[in-house]
Amino acid sequence: MQQVIDIAYANLLSPMILFFILGIIAVLVNSDLKVPSAFYTGYTMIILFTIGIKGGVELKHVPFLSMLPAVIAALTLSFLMLAVTFLLLRYVYRFSLDDSTAIAAHYGSVSAVTFVAALGFLDKLNIHYESYIAAILVIMEGPAIVTAIVLNRVLSSEKKHQGSLNHVFKEAFFGKSIFLLLGGMIIGLIAHQEGIAKIKPLFGDLFYGFLCIFLLHMGMIATQQLRALQNINLISFSFAFFLPLFGGIVGVLIGTFIDMSVGGVTMLATLAASASYIAAPAAVEQAIPEANSGLYIGSALGLTLPFNLIAGIPFYFWLANYMVA
Repeated sequence: MQQVIDIAYANLLSPMILFFILGIIAVLVNSDLKVPSAFYTGYTMIILFTIGIKGGVELKHVPFLSMLPAVIAALTLSFLMLAVTFLLLRYVYRFSLDDSTAIAAHYGSVSAVTFVAALGFLDKLNIHYESYIAAILVIMEGPAIVTAIVLNRVLSSEKKHQGSLNHVFKEAFFGKSIFLLLGGMIIGLIAHQEGIAKIKPLFGDLFYGFLCIFLLHMGMIATQQLRALQNINLISFSFAFFLPLFGGIVGVLIGTFIDMSVGGVTMLATLAASASYIAAPAAVEQAIPEANSGLYIGSALGLTLPFNLIAGIPFYFWLANYMVA
């Protein structure tokens, strides 16, 4: 237990988490601090491109067969989280079909911000992780979103909005986040080393600085989402803490089973525990407009993201270290 406390304490003192907490405080004290939308768009692109480029550079040296077990594990976890979320919300929490499938789309997908926060956590501890892990992030982002929306179509008696599936596929597989991740990965994979070195100051050296500003902004948005939910019984949102714990534990077990490193197991668990709030909302808003956006954005961004950043990632690392060792 003391080891868990020490790891969590070290995580709380990392600049990324401190920036996130600062964003929370800014909203609580009603500060007039705001992040310009143009700046937000710019550093979001830099963060996603950097993840992709780094992953592409590393993939040059990875045979596909060596990462195949992780790919299968990632897809299995994605669909498992989708199914568990849907069944839990529909039959235990008694949410509507639209809300259940909408939230399942978010928890079956992944959060790039949680991913890079976990990378920063491991880098700080000098913990090795598999070089193909960025590819796993890309693989897990889209399929669950599309599957959840198709599930909504199949189970809905009204068969509404049938013409929107093309848009759903576009948002899930070619929306901003996955397009930038995949594009950066292709650039990193095919560009020569000299060219990569020239762009390293922006897509490398400044990465964690931009990430800290991004997390400051996310802390503000997460707190605003929680404020919007203040009149709703928060017991109804307990799934926002249960699901990441479930996903993280199962991710550790599967990662250990396929013989990933401690860092790799931690990253796989973190992805399984995270919830999308960039790609999923864009697709769900158009495909399932009847779903309550306060529920799926409030739970994924307002509750699950802070939980994972502050407590989840250290716990997944401790559990991975215990299981692998």
